Amino acid sequence: MIYDNVLQLIGDTPIVKLNSLPEPHGAQVFIKLEGLNPGGSMKDRTALYLISQAEAAGQLRPGGTIVESSSGNLAIGLALVARQKGYRLICVVDPKISPVNLSIIQAYGAETVMVDQADEHGNYLRARLDKVQALVGQLGAFWPNQYNNPNNPEAHRRTTAQEIYEAFGEKLHWAVIPAGTCGLITGCSLGLKEHIPGIKIMAVDAVGSVTFGMPAGVRYQIGIGSAVVPGNMRRELYDEITHVSDAEAFSTARRLVNEEGLLVGGSAGAAVFAALKLARRLPAAEKVLAILPDRGDRYYNTIFSDEWLEKNGIELEKSAVKI
Repeated sequence: MIYDNVLQLIGDTPIVKLNSLPEPHGAQVFIKLEGLNPGGSMKDRTALYLISQAEAAGQLRPGGTIVESSSGNLAIGLALVARQKGYRLICVVDPKISPVNLSIIQAYGAETVMVDQADEHGNYLRARLDKVQALVGQLGAFWPNQYNNPNNPEAHRRTTAQEIYEAFGEKLHWAVIPAGTCGLITGCSLGLKEHIPGIKIMAVDAVGSVTFGMPAGVRYQIGIGSAVVPGNMRRELYDEITHVSDAEAFSTARRLVNEEGLLVGGSAGAAVFAALKLARRLPAAEKVLAILPDRGDRYYNTIFSDEWLEKNGIELEKSAVKI
């Protein structure tokens, strides 16, 4: 198939069955590979929809400026879309961003502003949001505000959920979805529950995240968890919530590449860890789908680096080797 431009490549990501990791007597486990979007993550969908809706509403005009806080993937998605549409983009990032992500953002021509004021748990979200609001006021820029913009989940209700329904019909029993800004999980929950009666949603959060009322703590997972409760969070839509540690997430990411040939990021590892644990208690005839937000090549020097793991005190052998 021939496409007119790179933005037409966003969406329609493949679904693959896991064959080695699931136990033979549990439910079937499938994964949706959002890392095969052109910018490398499901945030390409979010970026394109947020910008398109801002254009339609007159919030973003030709030659305008966009300012957003992002740990990496939305920044890359916005950088891709902004470059194609001719907008200036300023990304507010923090020291926890993957150096590879930072290089990708800058390669697309976006500007980056680094904050360095962490909270007591080593998280930077509040400092990033404060900086975004200062820049928006100074420049009169458009702020996508991914944590609170209803167009974030709407992007996934219209696209990701629809693709899943087209693939499975009504023969999908569980969707296991990481929760970061809650755009992906809320949008997919809304869309899937419209189409599939009885489907259940498992929200996957990081240990140390406050999204679902757990105490704040140190965490190294990127793109999952939050230091504030996102406005897009819709607790009533999620049937179960599970928390996954850094070690469990990163161990599973390594198992995915070693045993399934799938190179994915840490939030994807968290989703698969939760899906495998869920599948153990379900009948073999049932189907579980985990959504994997991004690919793993941007984490070579973090979660796939033994030196980085040792530096941060993360011991993989004690976590997801046995679930």
